[in-house]
Amino acid sequence: MQKVIFLCLIGLLVVLPYQLKYGLGGYLDNQKLKAQIIKQSHINESLVNRNSLELMKIEGLKGSTSSLEARARYELNLVKPGETLVLLPGNYAIKTTKK
Repeated sequence: MQKVIFLCLIGLLVVLPYQLKYGLGGYLDNQKLKAQIIKQSHINESLVNRNSLELMKIEGLKGSTSSLEARARYELNLVKPGETLVLLPGNYAIKTTKK
């Protein structure tokens, strides 16, 4: 009887550490989950930055009609009669009128 109890205890000492390391919710699963959380937090941070830039653009367009007009001219390449539209990198548009 003592041998059976001893073998059961030895079996538990072998199985429990294995379960703690490789089992469901064990150490390795925990490490994978932490890596996924870090990766997703970086993705979320970049999305938050992108969204805040878009909100700034929207607020800028709501603020004045000239910036709205400049953005529309830049995106649609619109030119009024007697006017030259100059597109510069980084800027929306600079309009010059002919006199």
